[in-house]
Amino acid sequence: MTTSSTAANKKVEEDENLTSIGSTEYYKGFITRSAEPTERVTGDAILGPTLKFAGGVSLILVALVAVFLGSNGLL
Repeated sequence: MTTSSTAANKKVEEDENLTSIGSTEYYKGFITRSAEPTERVTGDAILGPTLKFAGGVSLILVALVAVFLGSNGLL
């Protein structure tokens, strides 16, 4: 069995497990599935990227202000 044939078999198995939109199984899943998310995002996971983004924006703003002040001879 080649790699492509196993990948094709896996694709067929995934397609068989899919539920079509609008079917009764699709809408039944809204009721029977739990509302709790399987993976929760903690504050530690959010803090780092948020600070990195805020720092990058701050640097860009400082650079723009410096360019503006320099172009008007205020530096």
